[in-house]
Parts: sequence; structure tokens; C-alpha cells
Amino acid sequence: MQKKYTYGVLVLLAGLLGACSKDFLDQKPDQSTETGRAITDLPGLRAAINGVYSLMQNENYYGRTMPLLPDLRSDNGFISVINSNRYRNQDQYIVTANDQYTTDSWNQLYAVVANANMVIMKGPYISLLPSAADSTEAKQIVAEAYALRAQVFFDIARMFAQPYNYTPGATHMGIPIVTITNVDSVQSPSRSSIKDTYAQIIRDLTTAISRFEESKSTAFSSGRINVYSAKALLSRILLYKEDWQGAATYANAVIQSNKYALLPNEKLVSDFKITNNNETVFEIINTPVDNRNTDGLSYMFSQDGYGDVLATNNIYNIYQATDVRRDFLQKGKRSGNGGEDPANIITKYKDVSTFTESIKVMRLAELYLIRAEAAAHLGSTAEAQADLQLVAQRADHNAPPVTVTGPALLDAILLERRKELAFEGHRLFDLIRTKRSFTKYLASDKTILVVWPNTKVILPIPQRELDANPNIRNQQNEGYN
Repeated sequence: MQKKYTYGVLVLLAGLLGACSKDFLDQKPDQSTETGRAITDLPGLRAAINGVYSLMQNENYYGRTMPLLPDLRSDNGFISVINSNRYRNQDQYIVTANDQYTTDSWNQLYAVVANANMVIMKGPYISLLPSAADSTEAKQIVAEAYALRAQVFFDIARMFAQPYNYTPGATHMGIPIVTITNVDSVQSPSRSSIKDTYAQIIRDLTTAISRFEESKSTAFSSGRINVYSAKALLSRILLYKEDWQGAATYANAVIQSNKYALLPNEKLVSDFKITNNNETVFEIINTPVDNRNTDGLSYMFSQDGYGDVLATNNIYNIYQATDVRRDFLQKGKRSGNGGEDPANIITKYKDVSTFTESIKVMRLAELYLIRAEAAAHLGSTAEAQADLQLVAQRADHNAPPVTVTGPALLDAILLERRKELAFEGHRLFDLIRTKRSFTKYLASDKTILVVWPNTKVILPIPQRELDANPNIRNQQNEGYN
């Protein structure tokens, strides 16, 4: 990336990160030293890591786009015939390299990377009072930065690169990996292979876990990465990599930590929205001060907002009437004259008054389903059936015992992931990592058949990035040249 792309983002400090504008693209590289000078002591380090989390709240990341697109671009959702003209190209699979949403997300995610890099670089060298508590907190913050950088690299890879198993040996293109802040070294990084991309992500997470354990920190919050959420994220990444044993091991470590518990059937829908509920492993917390307003995820779902994104009949019909998760969908009428009637209105996120719903990134239910999928691939059928049954019967007391085996068991786990994780940003990624063709539903009963393998299930590298960086100019994703 050209300097103005890679280093302009570094000037964003904690107070500025929550309200950043495109002005940062025009900053000069030498201005990045302001961030470095600010991280000289523990208060500066705290402000810097808070700034990283603040960037993740943005509508171009977990504030809207990241949890929205994987469901919208799969068989779960579609843009209503009445719409605000947001994400229509993504819905119809006609995205181009000049798409503004794609460009904004790319820039936002790399802004998070840049700020995490500064914490990683400066954190070990800040001035500390002779206090064990200060030392513990500083180590914890650096560990968080490593884990968050891994999270962002993984999300960039999922959005802009084909899944790990797309080619034998994972030799296809991954993403530009920027792990240092030296201007001359990284002003124009090329794309690494997806194998090397995953290696970096795994290295960051194992480093984070090690540093969390060394810090002996007892800090625990669903809104901050900790040793358990780092292990949970690693289990997800190893699942995508098809390292079944590793995925099972880390999922098991989180489950057996007893730090989390599945919400009971009668509380699943009502307590899902509660910040720091017992089931949430990691979430992006929103407060009244953060107010995303019309840019928030809920505004895309609620009929008191834009209400543009509706659920397909296909996903509504997979839930039995006794499955409480069907209550995350509501049969109603699309607001506005000429809108869909009936429509499947998504209510998993619906607050358009205070905008304080926190965005779930990882829940315990997913860890059970990761462990189930890994166990099924490892031939541990009984264990896989038990975990699958636990999640299914938590949501639907009338769900029958799981007795299927072999490929049918894997199909059942994938179906349960669809039911459990709907509209949390997983479905498209699950379809493409398991090499499934699917029907993309559109408004007015139109459809697109998305056949695996498909070049358009991932997004193009933004044209502005290609123009700015000569080392990736010829590395556009297939199908977008």
C-alpha cells in the first residue's frame, strides 16, 4: 500500500478513532510519529488499545458491514424491493473494484491493523511505575493487540481471499500482511499466499495466548479480548484451516474453562441482546455515547429504520415452530408502499433508539459446534453427536436425538450452524469453506445460482489500493480484472 494508505491511519488516537473520517487517507507518513509519541506510559497505552476497539465499532467493520454481508450474500438475506440503495451491488453479486463499501471496509480494517501494530511495537517499552499491577496490565494490553490483529487479518482474508482449501497446499493469494510500522519496509506490501496469511494469524494468536498467560491477568470482560476469547478465535481459524485436532483442542479448552454457559431455552432470545451475558465470549460493545445511529446494523433490519435487509423464506422455513430461534425473525409487512407482504423481518438486532446492542463476535454455542464439526471429521461420531444435540435441544426441546453419521452428520452440523448463527456474519463463509453451491435469493422472487467454485463469493481488492500499490497491481482477485 502507498504510504498515505498504510501510515495515515496511524495518526488516529483514541479520542479520534471513534469519529474518523476519510481525511486520514491524506495524512503524511511522518505524522504517524504522533501516535508513537503518545504511547509512552500506561495511560497512553490504555488509550491506544481503546482506540483499536473503537475502530472496530465503525459501520465499515463490526458496526455493520462485517456481520451483515456474509448473511446478505448467502441464502439467508436479500435487499428489499424498497431500499435505501445500500449494499445493492453486494446483494446482486455485481460488485466492482470501485465499490465504495468495499473500499471503505478495506481501509477501515487496515486502520485497525495499523493501530494494533503501534501498540505491539510501543507497548513493551513504555515507562511503568514500580507496580506489579501496572506491569500485568501492560502485558495484557499488548496481548490484546496481537489477538485483535489476528482477528482483523482473518476477517480481511475471509472477505478478500478464497478459503484455505481453495487450492492444494493453500498456494493461492491471501492478503497483504503488515506487521511492522517501519515506513520504508511496508509502504508497498504484496499479497502473501493464504498459507502464509494463516500462518501469521496463528502466530499472532499463539503469541497473544502466551502473553496473556505470562501476564497472569485476571481481567475478564466480553468486550475485551482475553486468553479464553483468543483460544476461541484460534479454534475458529483452525476449523477454517481444516486442522481438526487443533480446532477441537482449543474449543474444548474454552468450553471446559467453565467461564461461559449456554443461555437457557427460555432466555435465549431475550438475553441475546444483553451485553456480557453468560454465553458471549467476545463482542463489540456499544454504549449510548458510541451511538451508531443510522449507520448501525439494526437500522438495516428494523422497519423503523431503513429496514432494507430481509430474511429469505428459505431460512425462515428451516426452523420448527418449537424452535425459539425462529423468534429472531418476525412475519410482518415491509414498511413503505409496495414493500414485501408478508416479509421476514430480522429482529436479532433491532434497537434504533439507543443503539446500545453489542455485536456478538463469538458465542459459546459456536464453540460446541466447532468441536462437533472437528470431532465428526476425526471420526469421533458420538462426541460430535453429543455437542450437536446439546445446541439443537437447547433451542428446541422437541428436537430429536442426533443419530446421523458420516456426511449426513456434517450436513446436520452445517445446518445447525445456520440456525444458531444466523445474521451474526457466518453463513457465506461456512458455505464456501465447505465448498457448497447455493441459491442466492433476491427481491421479487428472483434468484442467482452460485456454483462452487465461484470467483464472486469474495470481494475485489479496491481499485484505489491497486492504483496506489505497484506490488499488488497485478494481484487482483480472479473475476474482477
